[in-house]
Amino acid sequence: MTNIKELFGKKIKEYRKNRKLTQAQLAELVNVDDKHISCIESGKNFPSADLIERFATALEVEPKDLFEFYYLQEPHDLKESIISMIEKLDYTELSLTHKYVRTFMLK
Repeated sequence: MTNIKELFGKKIKEYRKNRKLTQAQLAELVNVDDKHISCIESGKNFPSADLIERFATALEVEPKDLFEFYYLQEPHDLKESIISMIEKLDYTELSLTHKYVRTFMLK
């Protein structure tokens, strides 16, 4: 199972690359050493709340966006999460979910 530090690091790297920034450029924007960016992106370190805010500002996203990484999980973990959600649905919700998934899968 992937831990939150690794997932957060992947998310920072994803946003950094989308902005076409190097680790050094992002480090300069958030006022830290580029080695610290590398450690965060690799999941070795986790940033302080203050640094999370600076990341959000530099990457032009809301701080909460930096924690939306469910899709970065391993396939096995994603399947377990989906199964867990499905098991909690009542019949009507299950029918609707089936309809949405079927529609999506047929595209």
